[in-house]
Amino acid sequence: MNGVGLLNIGYLFIILNMIVLGLSIPAGSVAMATIPVWLFTAMTLGIACMILLPAAKIYERIKWKGLGYKTYFGIFMQSLFTVTLYTVFLLYGLKYSSVIAAGIINSMVPAVTLVLSFILLGERLNIRKGIAIMLAVSAVLVMELAGASTEGESSALGIAFMILAVVSLGLFFVYAKKFAVEVPPVTMAAGLCLMGFLTTLPMAIHEAISFDWGKMTLGLWGAVIAYTLLGWVFAYIFTYLGISKVPASTIGMATAIIPITAMLYAVLFLGDKLRKVDIIATVLLILSIFIAESKESVKEGKESIPVIGKDDAVGK
Repeated sequence: MNGVGLLNIGYLFIILNMIVLGLSIPAGSVAMATIPVWLFTAMTLGIACMILLPAAKIYERIKWKGLGYKTYFGIFMQSLFTVTLYTVFLLYGLKYSSVIAAGIINSMVPAVTLVLSFILLGERLNIRKGIAIMLAVSAVLVMELAGASTEGESSALGIAFMILAVVSLGLFFVYAKKFAVEVPPVTMAAGLCLMGFLTTLPMAIHEAISFDWGKMTLGLWGAVIAYTLLGWVFAYIFTYLGISKVPASTIGMATAIIPITAMLYAVLFLGDKLRKVDIIATVLLILSIFIAESKESVKEGKESIPVIGKDDAVGK
């Protein structure tokens, strides 16, 4: 009974993680109408550091000086892919595309990770994985050819930025798979945010000098706080609370929740219009996720190892 209970709680945490990631997209979209990308990124990361660094010291009591050069380099590389590049590309994409499109393209991660694992790690691609990749590509082509420029909601440039964001996240998963970093979860999250803050700070300072701080209304500060909590703090906490209690494939399949959450929020609260092309693309992406992450039987009755493994999954 305890095992079942723990498993159910694990599923709950993973679902909550995907929901908050989906909600972080519209929060970022609201802020991007006013705040420059690098400045917004550094602001949210700085606030996240103020929350996560004390939490890591209190709950995990890691001595930062004793982590070693290799660990710091591993944290830096993972932060570069998932915190800095992914976030910056995502936020630039939100300037030129709709929240719905952003949510859909973000769910390409399992398929993109399959391709990158094949290219960089030499992992084999079978028919099942090939079909998953084709479905994911078809979803983006549907959006691009049938509705990307409709009423200016999404442009080719916006979709290109979104794809770069997904590729950055896929590179993170591949790097984490190849070079795992043995660091407790809250400390890892704090380290990623700290490295991301330091790498985005120079460009943020440049943008802050010319930014009109008088535009920072309570609503905009609310969007900054919301993105910080949803995209960084809660996403990391829910991921690590659930990752040890569910099969690794669950995390890949659960990414289908991201476009659904973003889509519902955009339609209900931001006034975005739901188009047929968005529904078709979402269905194709969800099918690709389930095919990519479905169980594959191998010899001796053992389950194959999914591309996105236990040590790879994080909030961003």
